Formats: sequence, C-alpha cells, structure tokens
Amino acid sequence: MGELKELREERANLVNRAKSLANTLYLAGLGAYSKANEKSEELYGHYLSTGAQDYGDEAEGKSKLALASRGLFLSARQLVDEAPRKRQELYENLVAAGKEERGEKAESSNEFVLAGVGAVSTVRQQGQKLLDELVSAGEKERA
Repeated sequence: MGELKELREERANLVNRAKSLANTLYLAGLGAYSKANEKSEELYGHYLSTGAQDYGDEAEGKSKLALASRGLFLSARQLVDEAPRKRQELYENLVAAGKEERGEKAESSNEFVLAGVGAVSTVRQQGQKLLDELVSAGEKERA
C-alpha cells in the first residue's frame, strides 16, 4: 500500500513539474512574440532614419520602403565591415570565460579548448538570462 501511495505522489509531482515547465515555455513564447514586435518596429524606425540621412535632401521624394531598404543595406554593410573585429573580440571573450571556468587548470589548457569551455559556459549563462527575460516579458504581456 505504501508503494502505491509513493507512485501516486511521484506521478503528481511529475505532472506538476510538467505543468510548471509548460507555463514557463508559454510565458517565454509570449515574451518572445512581444519582444519581436517591439524590436521590429525599432529596427524599421532605425532603417528609415538611416536611409533618410544617407539620401539627405533627396529623401523627401522617396517612399518609406526605399528609405528603409537603403537603411537596411547600410546597416548590413556596417555589420560586414565590423565582423572581423567582432569575431576576434568574441574569441578573446570566450578564452577569458574558459580561463575563469577552468581556474588553475587553465594554464595547462590549450587556447582552443579554453575557447570551447568558455563557449559552453557563456551559452549556458546567456541562455538562462534570455529565458528569464522572455518569461518576465511574457508575464508583463499576460498581466
């Protein structure tokens, strides 16, 4: 009789945990949708203003689509130009995170191994941070 009670309690705990995880995923999805709406409007505004600045006086006669397209093009070109510097910066940050994660063992570790360890550590931390932000945004959206 005691085993049956334990099984029921285990099942109830499992069901409650599944409900909690489902609610967390729902809130994260709602938060992602909310943030995507905000970010898309922000990016569109940025592209419009960037395009208008680039066209200068000629912007007055241009459609919003033409201005936004020009702004998107200029932003993409800037990202491509900055990619080598950002890639090096990311690599250095991952190596530093790997050194921090490995502690004393870092001195005897290969730099690429440290970057890999740092990448795993960073992804874990950033993933949790993003999930927390999305759940928070979802809770605000639901309220």
